[in-house]
Amino acid sequence: MQIIGDIRDRDWQKAGLVMLAMLLTAVLAFAVAQTRALNAANARIDAMVQKAFYETCELTEGMAVNFRKLLVAGERGQMQALLNETALQTQGAMSDLALLPLGQETVSATLKFINQAGDFARALSVKLGNGGMLTEQDHETLQTLSETAAGFSVSLARLLDRYEKGEAVFDGALEATGQENLAPITNPAGEYPVLLYDGPFSDGRSDGDFKTLEGLSTVDEPTARQRLTAFLGQQVRDIELTGEGSVPVDCYEYSLQMGDYRLSAGVTKAGGEVLYLLCDSDVGDVNITQDAAVDAARAFLLARGYGAMEMSYMSLFDGILTVNFAAVQDGVVLYPDLVKVQVSMRDGAVIGLEPAGYLMNHVQRVIEIPKITEEEALARIGSALTAEGARLCVIPENDAEYLCYEIPATDGVGSFLVYIDAMTGVERELMQVVTDGSGSFVM
Repeated sequence: MQIIGDIRDRDWQKAGLVMLAMLLTAVLAFAVAQTRALNAANARIDAMVQKAFYETCELTEGMAVNFRKLLVAGERGQMQALLNETALQTQGAMSDLALLPLGQETVSATLKFINQAGDFARALSVKLGNGGMLTEQDHETLQTLSETAAGFSVSLARLLDRYEKGEAVFDGALEATGQENLAPITNPAGEYPVLLYDGPFSDGRSDGDFKTLEGLSTVDEPTARQRLTAFLGQQVRDIELTGEGSVPVDCYEYSLQMGDYRLSAGVTKAGGEVLYLLCDSDVGDVNITQDAAVDAARAFLLARGYGAMEMSYMSLFDGILTVNFAAVQDGVVLYPDLVKVQVSMRDGAVIGLEPAGYLMNHVQRVIEIPKITEEEALARIGSALTAEGARLCVIPENDAEYLCYEIPATDGVGSFLVYIDAMTGVERELMQVVTDGSGSFVM
């Protein structure tokens, strides 16, 4: 009987150990599940904070640019458009700032500034809409807002740089030091914010019908491969089909080797036109001049049937010169028909191409005779600006195009491009031009 009792005791012990192991397993599984859920929640929060921070930087940069433009705008409608856009930007910035994990003291002055800037923009827009005029005090306020917004935007750009380098800028560091407070007057700066665009109308429409492809027959993949090879020349090898895409238009997608460069390419299914070229290799040394690179880009386009093209703007980054070209018809620059070409500064090879604007918009236009003269257009720019010439161009605006006089001008401090409608005399666009070591930009 003692033996039977010992056996029963051992069975109970085994059963207890099994139950304990099952309990531990369940607890461990629950802990793992909770950890995963917590990590997922933290990831969502981090993504939300990151999105809000990037949007705050973009919106406040836009505010700074618009206030700067308002100082030189010469037409009531243009001023109202800038003021209304600024008011919307302040609303977005206020919402995004509320999502950042910052103490109230850190953002209170910033929220106050942005709120007041938005209120002023809305009030000034209403004033202009009711037929009022800007007073000297209004101009002084705009000057103050422009300088403060620019300084604040630069401070945010610096903070963003630290954030992208992995610094925990939202983990109490701001409140602890007080040196990076988001109050706009804390970090005044005499420079302008990071630039948004790389040339006039380079951010034009990227959706819609591709006019140059209309009516063209669909090509099969082997034909598209042949078209790509003929377009790039004899240096091409190791072409591989990597898939098919539909953005911005149906195309075949390839990977290939061209000389020392590995490229990605797209060819439209309609007509077999090259849709894009992207370089996947580092360029390294700079051995040629920018003028030589521009000449190489222009010769590349001419040899491939792009016709008359006018260089717009260019920028240099990591040994690659990006050059914007716009089509020209009867001496009129067609900004919707934009082609971007990337040239290696190592050897002058064309290693990048973005002709989507050209493929989408390039058709023969009926260019009307302007109803206002060049002299009349020059007289319509803001009184704070001094014109440096004028030329006719076609610009995109929403889904329409307008014949305008493009007028480069300066206020003695900065450079601008003013676009006066050649038919109505309305100031349709105002852009600020900035030149640095990498090239010229507009915003």
